[in-house]
Amino acid sequence: DGESAEIGASPFWKGVLWACKAAKMGVRCRIGDGKSVRFWEDWWFGNCSLATQFWDLYTINNQKNLCVANLWDGTDLKISFRRGVNDALMQDWWNLVSIAESITFSNDCDAIIWSFDSSSKFSVQTMYNTVSFRGVQPVYTPVIWNLQVPPRIHIFLWLLSNNKTLTRSNLARRRSLEDVSCLFCSEIETVHHLFFDCCVARTLRSHVSDIFDIQIGSNYESVARWWVSNKRNSVLNMTSAALLWSLWKLRNSFCFQGEIWRDERVVLNRIIQALKHWRPLCKEGNKEKYDWVVSRILEKSRQPLRLIDGESVPQRCSTSERLYVMILESANAHDLR
Repeated sequence: DGESAEIGASPFWKGVLWACKAAKMGVRCRIGDGKSVRFWEDWWFGNCSLATQFWDLYTINNQKNLCVANLWDGTDLKISFRRGVNDALMQDWWNLVSIAESITFSNDCDAIIWSFDSSSKFSVQTMYNTVSFRGVQPVYTPVIWNLQVPPRIHIFLWLLSNNKTLTRSNLARRRSLEDVSCLFCSEIETVHHLFFDCCVARTLRSHVSDIFDIQIGSNYESVARWWVSNKRNSVLNMTSAALLWSLWKLRNSFCFQGEIWRDERVVLNRIIQALKHWRPLCKEGNKEKYDWVVSRILEKSRQPLRLIDGESVPQRCSTSERLYVMILESANAHDLR
């Protein structure tokens, strides 16, 4: 194998072996007719194979080493499992279905492309740049895949950006669902509402805006614009991703584990935990600012709760938002005692 081949090898031969490894990392698949690219094992979506991204599902599925066309017919994902799945794996399953729904077959054969160049064609120059940086430099991949977050968060953000996150309104399109209301309030739980327009999301976003002294935005497009300049805004982008992910995870805890809403500090603590886990992904030059942001969020999690916008309830707030404010007032009074 490659590792044993390097033992006692000359510097020149070690360089050749490293170039081979780097070349392999730069090769991915483009789906045409889907008859040669393996659904699970080949890299055709995101920044690694679906087997890696959905490992818990992959290990129990019965359709390994089959091509995309065999498993996806344009309507149904024909995968079965050796045992039943829990709620968490069912969420992963629906995410996998959403990815499959993004496939567009053509009459062309599947192709192998070079991911380190915008033309998708191999060149010695891009290969040299990859070897020189001693690793993968995903310069030309979509901006979501460039963020310094775990692969699972890349998938989550991709689903969110394509309006495929399984909020109740999206789930109702797949099966009958009587209650489509937000688990934080009584509004309809759409992607935009849950992550950007809900009173809880707005309150949390105001905390982040206050810490960074900027308005990070009020919808997906305005938040995602910072991702384009990720080199300059990497800490902000990691924080906003942690906010969205923490809000989603807490929402799922309400839905599947029966957890009960207390106050925004629960989400702030989840954001802190996520950022602490992601710290190794932060570039060395940004870690001082990163740690400062975590400390500021920690400070806010220990402060008394505040009303929406830091003032009295605005007239635009819905009844559910006014109820949320009443809960905050009650919690604050309890804290003061």
